[in-house]
Amino acid sequence: MEEPKKIYLFKNPISEEVDDRWLSNRSCDEDIEYTRTDAFIEKACVNLKKLMYDNLMFQGRLHREEVIDNFIEDFKKYIEGE
Repeated sequence: MEEPKKIYLFKNPISEEVDDRWLSNRSCDEDIEYTRTDAFIEKACVNLKKLMYDNLMFQGRLHREEVIDNFIEDFKKYIEGE
């Protein structure tokens, strides 16, 4: 079984405390979402790259793909704490 990218903790309706069990799908808006760190970093890098390509400020200045890829790798290392 593949690990879920997100899990959800929910409040126990009897004790009103967060239950120690988790769900793979959100059951209500009050559930607490936890995302796997590697899934979060990957999503952040993909979206950051898209934003850099789409943003006029970067057009012309960062026109080479390897410059953007190096920036993304540096960002990834920073987020991972390296």
